[in-house]
Amino acid sequence: MLTRRNFLAASASTLIAARLRAQSSPDVASIERSRILAAAPAALAAKPTTLPDLSTTIVTLTATFLLTKDDKYAKRVLSHLDVLTAIRPGQDVLTLIPIAEIAIAFRFLVDSASASQLSKLDEWFLGIKLFLNADPEMTLARDRHDHRASAWLLVSSAIARYQRDDTALDACRRIFRKPTLRNQINQQGQFPEELATANPYRNTLFNFDLLCGTCQLLASPFDLLWDYELIDGIGLRVIAAALYPVIADRSKWAAVSDAEHFHDLPGRRPGLLFAGRAYKRPEYIDLWRSLQPEIPPAIAESFPIREPLLWITRAQHGL
Repeated sequence: MLTRRNFLAASASTLIAARLRAQSSPDVASIERSRILAAAPAALAAKPTTLPDLSTTIVTLTATFLLTKDDKYAKRVLSHLDVLTAIRPGQDVLTLIPIAEIAIAFRFLVDSASASQLSKLDEWFLGIKLFLNADPEMTLARDRHDHRASAWLLVSSAIARYQRDDTALDACRRIFRKPTLRNQINQQGQFPEELATANPYRNTLFNFDLLCGTCQLLASPFDLLWDYELIDGIGLRVIAAALYPVIADRSKWAAVSDAEHFHDLPGRRPGLLFAGRAYKRPEYIDLWRSLQPEIPPAIAESFPIREPLLWITRAQHGL
């Protein structure tokens, strides 16, 4: 029997659930709008020649295009294609990380590009994909127990997502479940290999972003990868829970402090945003929003994702 008390209780529960859903799905476009638009003029004028600078320019312009729908930003991205596709990968997997966000950005530009431009880009991505899977240095990186393996997985997943390569995406999901989770995370929610480096805090946060970005690409309604845990409970959830307090308060970091730039950290970590949305933890998102959005140049390489808006927005064609 539905009593007034039961009705009020049910209504309150519904309101609380709706509030939590709203808090865990923030309007990232509104939050990031002023920062992105402020960076747009410099990106529009830039003439980048290196992969990191191209990536920063491309993703800033693409995010601006997404916000404004002004085609001049898309056209400016496409004007850099010849320079981009002339770049050949180096032998360190970490130098390839910018390719992941480039692949994410171009999902929003397929309608603006010509067939010849897309063909050139497809050929370039295919070359990177073959290199990742065939080069001995890349396969060694893939099998490591640290952030280099995470970097390999992020770049591979981003290219597979752009290409709509379901076979490659499934392969990346298998690698993510095992060996990645088993090799990298302990039951305390730590990355032991990162703790043994000269900059353990920075590398821990870096690896957290890499893995959360990978999960953001690979998870789907048919594969709830965010919730996946090994038999002993190891998964991204335990990492996010362990890192939340030490991101909120750097003084709670119990391991050795970084040798360099410890006080420049943590910065606005995209992993917090992705995990907050996935686990419906509004406190993660509130913390992400409160952190410094500008990245100090000295630690820029430890931020593998610069425009999280591109990672959480569905492209028009479902790429």
